[in-house]
Amino acid sequence: MADSLIAQPNSEHINGEREPKRRRSAPPPLDLVPAAPAVPEIIIDVSEDGDVLLVVTSGWVTRDTAGFRCSSAALSLASPVFKAILATPIATPLPQPPATDSALTSLSPNTEVGKQVPLREPDSDALVVILNIIHFKNLYLPARLAPEKLLHVGTLAAKYQCVEAISRACTPWFDNIYAANLLDDTATMVQAAYHLNDAVFFTRFTNRYIFTAPRPMKVGATSQSDDNIAGALRLRHIAAEASLRFDIDLLLELCAVALGKESKHCIDCPPDTDPEPAPAGSDPAVICAVDSQAAPSYLAAMRDAELWPPSAWAKHEIGDVVERIREFRVPDYDDCDKCDFCLPLTEAFEAKLKLVKKLQKDRLWGLCLDCFRAGGVFHGTCRVEHVKVGSTAV
Repeated sequence: MADSLIAQPNSEHINGEREPKRRRSAPPPLDLVPAAPAVPEIIIDVSEDGDVLLVVTSGWVTRDTAGFRCSSAALSLASPVFKAILATPIATPLPQPPATDSALTSLSPNTEVGKQVPLREPDSDALVVILNIIHFKNLYLPARLAPEKLLHVGTLAAKYQCVEAISRACTPWFDNIYAANLLDDTATMVQAAYHLNDAVFFTRFTNRYIFTAPRPMKVGATSQSDDNIAGALRLRHIAAEASLRFDIDLLLELCAVALGKESKHCIDCPPDTDPEPAPAGSDPAVICAVDSQAAPSYLAAMRDAELWPPSAWAKHEIGDVVERIREFRVPDYDDCDKCDFCLPLTEAFEAKLKLVKKLQKDRLWGLCLDCFRAGGVFHGTCRVEHVKVGSTAV
């Protein structure tokens, strides 16, 4: 009788029904601490009348813990992730914290906070920046941020899906770093601009990366980006080299035409036409040398500027070559002896040089964030104006 009251270990059914299995606890969302820790001694009032206490543990140990009193309305409005966290059982009612001597950094014993949310973030400083922006505490924002710290802010904002709420506030930090012209941090800032969805500085920093990347370009993907920004930059660098060759070919084409057989002619005689026989006692017809002497002078000036041949700038950075073209000036050449059938080489070369400089000034050397996210060409209006391949829109 006693044995019949004890369930057998290998029995799957009891009274013809399957024994219910033990429910497994769902994994905590994001990096929430499974068990709610005690109220930390240090509590920072991000919102003086906040009803949520974020207990942030830095790293994977519990000794570096700080509390941040926030507004649930502000968190929910700025971040759907925070809104979901506040609705989960992990957001427990906050126990009454002990009284402390500091009135600025701790809660008053009479203050009631609705919920306590434990989080684990390796960089709590980046989270503080985000919380201050969300709660409009611009007075407490630092005047400058280091590139690595701004990247942490960007990755954390992407994690909590609050990029739209904080991206505009990050513009002064992007501007300060861009003005500092720290080339070693260009790749870091490309990643930061990508995560913070800043189209203007994404284009500026990718443009700088293309201009300053060593040749041949060697760039690898980074762990902070889910998209292959490195591969896109490599392809863009190849396209930039092709654009430079096209620009220089526009100038070389004029010289090639001037030195070609089809431009060879005698003085006051059209090309491919035999001159009329000279009268008796007069000088015979002479080949006009204006074009054949002007073209080599232009080629020599381009060679001295290391713009031609292409092997002269093969090892230089793209930005260095663009700067040399910008500073290049048309060499002086006296073509007062030209006849009516000479090419307007001087005027044409100067006009082509102006065209090349304008093309390079208006050209998008870097990447467009909207087109990059679209995986090719964004069919709407990009936030950075540029000519799109196969389209007349900008």
